[in-house]
Amino acid sequence: MVVTLVPPVRRNESVSRRVRTLAGLSLLTLTLLLGAILAGAASTETSLRTIGHDAGPQVLATAGLYRQMSEMDALVAETLLLGSEYGPQQQADLTAYDQRRLEISESLLKAYRLALDNPVEQRTVESLIEGLGRYERLATQARLLDTQAGHTAGQPPDNVVAAYQRATDLMHRELLPLAYNLTLETGTIVRRAHDAERSATSLARFAVIVTGLLALACLLALQGYLTRRFRRIFAPALIVATVLTLAGLVTGTALLNRQGQALEEAKRRGFDSVLTLTRARAISRSMHGDQSRYLLDRFRKDTYEHTFLDKSRTVAAVESTSLPDYQGRLNPNFQGLLGGLTGEDRGRLFAVYQKFQQADARMRTMEAEAAIKFWDGELTQAYEGYDKVLEELVRRHESDFERAIDSGYGALETLWRWVPAGLAAGALLILIGVWPRLREYR
Repeated sequence: MVVTLVPPVRRNESVSRRVRTLAGLSLLTLTLLLGAILAGAASTETSLRTIGHDAGPQVLATAGLYRQMSEMDALVAETLLLGSEYGPQQQADLTAYDQRRLEISESLLKAYRLALDNPVEQRTVESLIEGLGRYERLATQARLLDTQAGHTAGQPPDNVVAAYQRATDLMHRELLPLAYNLTLETGTIVRRAHDAERSATSLARFAVIVTGLLALACLLALQGYLTRRFRRIFAPALIVATVLTLAGLVTGTALLNRQGQALEEAKRRGFDSVLTLTRARAISRSMHGDQSRYLLDRFRKDTYEHTFLDKSRTVAAVESTSLPDYQGRLNPNFQGLLGGLTGEDRGRLFAVYQKFQQADARMRTMEAEAAIKFWDGELTQAYEGYDKVLEELVRRHESDFERAIDSGYGALETLWRWVPAGLAAGALLILIGVWPRLREYR
């Protein structure tokens, strides 16, 4: 009788090979888990930088530019409308005009710096700079003619009005559309970054969960094989490695979710709200300018009343056929740019906006001299009260935007610092856990 024995060496090689295979698979899946987490973090970091520091601030700067330019043109109309008896007020308007011009220069410089890698946006900024130079010359000419005329409060001479018409036409037909297009161009970059981040975060989250579960499965398989083969209840190093892997899976997924939520909050509650409110504030300032232009230019009174109505419908839309009809039908259920406001903010803003519209309706029933005094007093106060509420809302959402971006970066910093260290420690513990067993077969 012949008995065939399996060579011990071959059996030993089979065991060591299985240990090395399971350990190698554990290390590989751990590496894939780390790669998935870091890839998701890198994608979110790019989106945070785009929205929080690059295109996002540029959009908000150009949205503010629209308002500053609208206010600059309105201030020119106000200085022309006020007569010699309003000297201090004229001087205050000129000081405010110079301040707006400085703010516009800073906004354009910021926009140009942020558009260094986009030739289209650069050309838009350059066109705005050149166009504003032409506007300045036309506005200066109108003010010079007005000074020479020395008229009292009210409509200035026809040559002054004609000079101002050329300036305001340039502003509203060429420069303000350019500023708005610049906002749209950079806004597209933000939307694309947000959409790309949402897709990347979903993919990264799926990859993290899959690779994390695979890593846990490999570690449990390795632990189970060592327990069965070597009659050991547990291997402490592998237990700790498994715990670290599970912590990396849970923490990585949670931090990616937190980054995604922070970016969503920055985009929706912060950036989008600030952009909408800033645009509404810019249009509202142009509406107030239309009131002074209505009093200034008798040739275009109907035009400025119609543009005031169009802008009013854009800000707070209600069904109407004329400006008096709009002001009579205005109610808290309005839509338009400000239609997304809810709760106390909506009620508070509606109250001051309605007061502004009611003051406008009263002004349009007055004679010229009384209308100018009312416009310079109660009407302007009503507008400033409305604008103050808008500004407070903008500031609040800007704070929400900054907090969300900071929260995203905080999660990113935690992810970069602790998750790789934990998973690297887990990989080291795997080697420590299997090395004594492999030494037995050397």
